[in-house]
Amino acid sequence: MTFNSVPYLVLLPLVVAAYWLLPQGIRRLFVLIVSVLFYASWGLVFVWVPLLVAGLVYFIGQQITADPAGAKRWMWLGVSAVLALLVFFKYRGFLLTNLDLMGYAVSRNSNSSFKTVAFPVGISFYTFEAISYLIDLRQGRVKMPMFVDLCLFFFFWPNVLSGPIVRARELMPQLNIHKAFEPRFVFEGMDRIIWGLVQKNAVANILGIWVDRGFATGVTKIPTTIDGWFLAIGFALQIYFDFAGYTNMAIGVARLLGVTLPENFRQPYHARTPAEFWTRWHMTLSRWIRDYLFFPINAKWLSKPLVLYSSMVGVMALVGLWHGAGWGFILWGVLHGIYLVGYRLYESWNEGQNRPEESRVAATMWRVATLTAVVVAWVPFRAASLQKAGAILASMFLRFGRGREYGNGFYAMTMAVALFCALEPMIMAELSGIEERAGACGVSAFRVIGRPIAYLFGILLFLFFDENNAQFIYTQF
Repeated sequence: MTFNSVPYLVLLPLVVAAYWLLPQGIRRLFVLIVSVLFYASWGLVFVWVPLLVAGLVYFIGQQITADPAGAKRWMWLGVSAVLALLVFFKYRGFLLTNLDLMGYAVSRNSNSSFKTVAFPVGISFYTFEAISYLIDLRQGRVKMPMFVDLCLFFFFWPNVLSGPIVRARELMPQLNIHKAFEPRFVFEGMDRIIWGLVQKNAVANILGIWVDRGFATGVTKIPTTIDGWFLAIGFALQIYFDFAGYTNMAIGVARLLGVTLPENFRQPYHARTPAEFWTRWHMTLSRWIRDYLFFPINAKWLSKPLVLYSSMVGVMALVGLWHGAGWGFILWGVLHGIYLVGYRLYESWNEGQNRPEESRVAATMWRVATLTAVVVAWVPFRAASLQKAGAILASMFLRFGRGREYGNGFYAMTMAVALFCALEPMIMAELSGIEERAGACGVSAFRVIGRPIAYLFGILLFLFFDENNAQFIYTQF
């Protein structure tokens, strides 16, 4: 059951209404039951996996609190066990296939079901949440909760599938549900949900029709130069609107329950540098990588630049691998690692030249270079194989072919969405200004007339494009 499916959207208001009508004492149990049922709708056979993670983390957490002298050892044992589960379910086939290709035959049947079993949805996200919880518990940032609270933390249905990745200290206090209902929860939640539906169904899914065709495995013809660039830009826009749409819906649903989830996007294609891109794109993953990988690496290897920069590229390769078990994902991560190292070297050089401020020309060049580099990196991320990625990249940079293979709709749609992205900061700032001028409880023309019209228009767009329904991209990761 996906966020943009009609059954989900029909059940959602009933569940939210029941939640607020129930006595506060049983709301938490109600949310846990609904969350488990929602997760089970994606496959009953895998419900035990987040339960196992919760049980494992609860046991390890008890040992950490009971044995301060051995807390670090228990923490690493728990982290290793959680990572082992992730590797087994998500990377088993990838590892065995590559071992076979290298001549280390692990199984006689390379197409065995052992390699191809589907992995539990959301496992990449709740395993990272489990790891951060264990580290934070050992460092004294969180307290040991009850088992039911830990289960709810991992199963919480608005963010269990594809984030945002939350910390225990952010979400758990909010799950001790004692809030009174406020009308603003409905408006804040509906704003995000309807905008997310439009982003997904009316933008991402439509772009995906053309992008899927261009990146299809069976297409052997090398695209023309203009098509290569439009396919790369089209996917960059598709994955942004797809994932941002999911995130808006997740934040919106949580808001209906009075829960606040962290933001995940902040106009990422307006980033001025490669480093800034990662403060705007998938922000909860970025801060997880920053806090639990980059900061420790920086602290340890700051005096050894070669090791530090190599580690940065390696960490970003792991970020790529986290997204999916394939060499294209790893290459995407490596490219972003190289971008980050390149910009860090430039910063060091600029400081050595005693330039307190960057010139406007240099800033503009970095902005253009960052956007171009990000778009280029999306090609291996999306391509079904490195060969396919190479063919598209070759058409973009090496083989300048003329002509167009797609209808005018593809190029017009891509340019229109790109224009919206360019204007997005101004649009969002204007909408925020309207809300601020109305005040917390004020009445304004936008709230009385504009918001209902926007809701109706958004719902009509969702229904009109519902026949192009497709799964959210990040639920595959």
